[in-house]
Amino acid sequence: MYTDVFVSRPNNLNKDQEQIMLRIEQLLEGRGMRARTIGKTDFPNVSPMRAVEQLMRQCSGAVILGFPQTLIQKGISKPGTDNERNIGDVLLPTPWNHIEASMAYMLDLPLLVIRNQGIEGGIFDIGTTGHFIHTFHLEKQEWIEKPSFLQPFNAWHKEVLTNSKENS
Repeated sequence: MYTDVFVSRPNNLNKDQEQIMLRIEQLLEGRGMRARTIGKTDFPNVSPMRAVEQLMRQCSGAVILGFPQTLIQKGISKPGTDNERNIGDVLLPTPWNHIEASMAYMLDLPLLVIRNQGIEGGIFDIGTTGHFIHTFHLEKQEWIEKPSFLQPFNAWHKEVLTNSKENS
């Protein structure tokens, strides 16, 4: 029997990102957890927001993966304000990362937040939730085996087991 974990991730990934997703899913499965994601493992017949809520209520933890989904090569941040500034080569995650992380936070699910180097804003800002934000070059697979990731992952895993829906 698996402990279900919600995984916030884009549905469209490049080949390197797919490889990392496979490794993360294997790591979860090796600890008795099953990754669940709208549009990948679950295909509900309700609105996306309702589907996320329903699925999260079945899960005992959440992983938020900030993969780059948009590259702004040149733009303006906060146009027309005193804080207006030129920006370039800005990476953005899927907006669903912020929505799903907020929902998981409100449901008091143990959170594991992982972002690609360069992803910032919202859930990926240090101090937003009180949880550590793990930052790696996600396409480089060696980070997933390093103690700097595995030790916090193991601590999160313990929280998930304590929160397990099976224990309720």
